Amino acid sequence: MSDPLDDKLARALALSIAQQPRASLQQLARAAGISKATLYRISPTREGVIDLLMTRAIQHLQDALARADLHTPPYPDALQRLTDVVVQGREYYVFWNHAEWVRMIDARTETADLPLPSFYGQTLETFFLNGQKAGAFRIDVPALWLVRAYDYLLYAAMDAVQRGEIAPLGMGAMVQKLFLEGATDVRG
Repeated sequence: MSDPLDDKLARALALSIAQQPRASLQQLARAAGISKATLYRISPTREGVIDLLMTRAIQHLQDALARADLHTPPYPDALQRLTDVVVQGREYYVFWNHAEWVRMIDARTETADLPLPSFYGQTLETFFLNGQKAGAFRIDVPALWLVRAYDYLLYAAMDAVQRGEIAPLGMGAMVQKLFLEGATDVRG
């Protein structure tokens, strides 16, 4: 069965669900700018829509990891490639993060004990470990913490764009600079 969602509609629905995780089909359709009947033809259940979007979001992250070529140094350049590709599908990334948070809440899982999904978290942890061994990243910070710090910073930037707090142009470079250099003003 083929995916019944075109990319523009999938992004709108992903963003709608991220902004209203418990919204009904009618509320999601309205937020995405389509009729409930149109959304019902795509999937008759809210869970079906979420499953379609989760598949799309996971594919986006897997593609981003592959396109970033994280095995090819210099490591800061590889991280920038990853950031740039993830940012291109930011609606999927924001949706994926919200879906993970909802899943954690529903499962009543402690957030500190829940690892990132293996295809994403493990790949990034290996990337940061390799970068630490090569001297590109700090060795006094565990690689898993670097994964989380990067992931949370990236999410915060995308959320700020959705809220209109920052412009999307240059967001990836801003995330990269803040992650690698911190918040210290080193100009003077």
